[in-house]
Amino acid sequence: MTDKISLKKRLVNEIPELKSIGWPENELILLQKHFTFYIGLVNGDIKPSKPEHENFILNVKKWENAKPKTIHEKIYINYIKFFTQKNKNKKNLTKENDVWKNIELNPVGMREYPSHMLEKFNTEYEEITYDEWYDDWKHS
Repeated sequence: MTDKISLKKRLVNEIPELKSIGWPENELILLQKHFTFYIGLVNGDIKPSKPEHENFILNVKKWENAKPKTIHEKIYINYIKFFTQKNKNKKNLTKENDVWKNIELNPVGMREYPSHMLEKFNTEYEEITYDEWYDDWKHS
């Protein structure tokens, strides 16, 4: 449910962008109305109940070369192209260094032990047998 709400919010934020690139008003209305249904069909969350739904899924999965046969296919394929292009541009704008700047070079678990710890490993722990250990335990 929260996924649908966040997807709807994202679409609402993208509507002005879609208008500015020339999307017709009727297509925007249909996209807003059926957006979560389209995504549910493609992701398999909603089972196709009609042959049109199955054709929609097949065409949308091959969206790069697909020739839409219905208005719904046309709208969703155009939206996929818009979204892909938008994200491609966003990736080109970020610098590679910006991606890695918040990641620590030596995260916890990957750091070397300090030399005083390594010395303790070699000297403090001596091998004792079970009998010696048990005997100490019994008398303490």
